[in-house]
Amino acid sequence: MDVIPSIDLLDGQAVRLLHGDFARVTAYGDPETVLDRIDVPRGSRLHVVDLEASRSGRPVETEIVRRLASRGLRIQAGGGIRSLADARTWIDAGAEKVVIGTVAADAPDVMRAIVDELGAERVIAAVDVRDGIVRVGGWEREATASLAQVLARVEEMGIGEVLITDISKDGAMRGPSFALYRSLRTAMRIIASGGVSTMSDVVSLSRIGSVGACVIGRALLDGRIRLAEARALVAAPNAIPERVIPCLDVRDGRVVKGVNFVDIRDAGDPVECAVRYESAGADELVILDISATDANRSTALDVVRHVSESLFIPLTVGGGVRTIEDFRALLRAGADRVAINTAAIRDPQLIADCAREFGVQAVVLSCDAKRAGDHFEAMVRGGRESSGVDAVDWCRRAEELGAGEILLTSVDRDGTNSGYDIELLRAVTSLVKIGVIASGGAGSVEHFRDAIEAGGARAVLAASLFHDRRLSIGDVKQFLASEGIPVR
Repeated sequence: MDVIPSIDLLDGQAVRLLHGDFARVTAYGDPETVLDRIDVPRGSRLHVVDLEASRSGRPVETEIVRRLASRGLRIQAGGGIRSLADARTWIDAGAEKVVIGTVAADAPDVMRAIVDELGAERVIAAVDVRDGIVRVGGWEREATASLAQVLARVEEMGIGEVLITDISKDGAMRGPSFALYRSLRTAMRIIASGGVSTMSDVVSLSRIGSVGACVIGRALLDGRIRLAEARALVAAPNAIPERVIPCLDVRDGRVVKGVNFVDIRDAGDPVECAVRYESAGADELVILDISATDANRSTALDVVRHVSESLFIPLTVGGGVRTIEDFRALLRAGADRVAINTAAIRDPQLIADCAREFGVQAVVLSCDAKRAGDHFEAMVRGGRESSGVDAVDWCRRAEELGAGEILLTSVDRDGTNSGYDIELLRAVTSLVKIGVIASGGAGSVEHFRDAIEAGGARAVLAASLFHDRRLSIGDVKQFLASEGIPVR
């Protein structure tokens, strides 16, 4: 998959609009200076949109395109192309290809004339969509044709690439429209546009077979994504398989499960469950002693010891860890990694001390998050008490202190089988570089995919779904593999 940097031009400046609203503009400065800052090398494709042209219907920023093309960049220019003469204006200014939206949707005869004159290889059809409706004229009005009709029409013209933008995602940094791209049926090479904000977004797009390229604008301009790093990841998108992790919540030596951290019921013997999950293909096992913190006692080390002696896969253990000595005792009992929650919020230095003593790879921040108005609060004492700390900010700080991974649980979704909280996941994964394990709410195989793809999680965890055998680990892995998501 190609990774194509993008700049929008308005009044001679590189800018971004939020949701296509000309009243909500962020300016980044001189286009050439911007491209130097984000390190776009010679020979790169560059997507350029003339925003004023998209409103007025005539090319405006031709001189800037001419300068950019002279730098050895392969320009695909769009905005305001309403006629063959407009298309030729961009080609004469040095563009390698023209990107045509309104005409492609509303004026097929003009589109055909452009293709016949310039050649289909120099034309990219652009389809801008909001809520399933194609928008034209600078996104300000509905097209006369449906999305399916537009795609069929331009494909019949021999055009090989179609740039599809979900306007609701554009500039919002909330992730691409994965479901939209997966649903499209066309032989054309799809260029995905809108919402890319993390490296995991880029990797997930590369795993969708119909997507041949993605356009990245604001995430590059804001420094959230580095172009060279994104291209390197796309070159090997399956190098790091995603993990499927069953979780054993343990109380008084037994596996239990509840809903929203309450209504606890028995779910079996820890060793028997652990062995069964490893045989089923689990990549890792998490044990959380949910009574340890609440009862102010140490995690049941004998349970950890017995389970670790029965497993070959990695084991992460949490619950009741208050000191560096508690952390050490769990590692000695057989844990590979230790999760810290309540004690870390009360004394954040504990994360730094454990990371320095045992290595960041051994330290997992366990964050139980609950919605509180327009944000999420970190919960403590087994999800029973609010810490008053913003959960997203806390995850970012924990990474700075030395946490090697985050186990992020939605208290609201826990045990409900209604799906992971994608908004919570994205809020955290867009801020941190360490891996995030999604927890709380899995109820179908699609939920696991969505947590990885839309949520940006690098691992997915579930408990009751596996305990009750409504889905197996094999079911989840088989589905993920069929969706192009690599698993072990």
